[in-house]
Amino acid sequence: MTRMDRHIMTRLLLNFVLLFAVLYLFAATIDVILNLDEFMKLAKQSLGEDAGWLSTLVTAMGYAVGYHLPQLSQFYAWLYGAVLVGAMCFTLAQMSRHRELVALVASGISLRRVAVPFIAVAVALAGLQVINQELILPNLASRLLRSHNTSHQETVDAFPIRFTDDAEGMLVQASSFDPATKRLIKPSFIERDQDGRASRRSWAVSATWDQEEEAWVLENGFSVQIHADGSGSSAPRAAAPVRTDLSPTKLTMRRHGQIASMLSLGQIADMLQWPDAREAAALRRSAMARFAMLGVNVLVLLIALPFFLDRIPGQLLVRSVWCALVVLPAYFTAAGFMLVPLPSLSVALGVLLPVLILLPVGLARLGMVRT
Repeated sequence: MTRMDRHIMTRLLLNFVLLFAVLYLFAATIDVILNLDEFMKLAKQSLGEDAGWLSTLVTAMGYAVGYHLPQLSQFYAWLYGAVLVGAMCFTLAQMSRHRELVALVASGISLRRVAVPFIAVAVALAGLQVINQELILPNLASRLLRSHNTSHQETVDAFPIRFTDDAEGMLVQASSFDPATKRLIKPSFIERDQDGRASRRSWAVSATWDQEEEAWVLENGFSVQIHADGSGSSAPRAAAPVRTDLSPTKLTMRRHGQIASMLSLGQIADMLQWPDAREAAALRRSAMARFAMLGVNVLVLLIALPFFLDRIPGQLLVRSVWCALVVLPAYFTAAGFMLVPLPSLSVALGVLLPVLILLPVGLARLGMVRT
């Protein structure tokens, strides 16, 4: 690594951190202002109506910080690519303004060589996103699902499970499910035959999930066999664990669909052991899209580089406008292809199509650099 590489990478990372911090703090501040009443209400419930305004405000700000701090990792996952392009624009604009690019070209260094540290930083930030996706987001998922009025809690609220079918057609119902404890309260499991008629019903006071067996272990549970001829059912007997693909993660996903983007690849692989599950296509799309988006971020950077990587300084405002007009539609189009299933395309092709389109464009743009 040369001194030029260290200089560019240091300046680029500094601009990235500053721009990322400004955008994150701006978004968090606007959200806190718009939802300050919710945080104040929670603070009054915690401290009592007789508490002073200063202690109430401090407590409310504590809830606001506890709500927004976990979202830092999600904010990075969503916007690090766009922020990187912005940091690249600021870095090259500074170098152009101080005639550093002119000096590099005059010394015999190709501008394509100047692009190497930008690409290296893009790859490094993509690697950081992989760590964020695999290790940080899955552990913060329960906090990221909270609403403003539940920001004082460690996890999302419990919710009832209305009749929900699994991959084999069994119906699951419960009066309450707590994602934090992974526990069903008053669950009922109705197994059905090929004609959709109930063949067995199991119920219990509560049920806990056994990850190894992929089954709900019923506490004080009973089951009855329901006769197909309509003559009634057998006598109740102790219920065995109920094996189903409706794990705590899938039940939470049925309620909060956005949790799919917070799962690790290991969690997705465990859930895809039931290939006929309703969520299988969405899980495959989520797993592939996170890697495709890493490639999109690098390729969009290649497309944006020639707007500022020029031996002739000047016209920075015009270049910034053209860069925004090209980069923003590229991001939105790529995200649309990755998130929205296309009937005529397979999941793999639909997700990888933006990468296949942007790859020759990015390489061609890098070849267009005048050096």
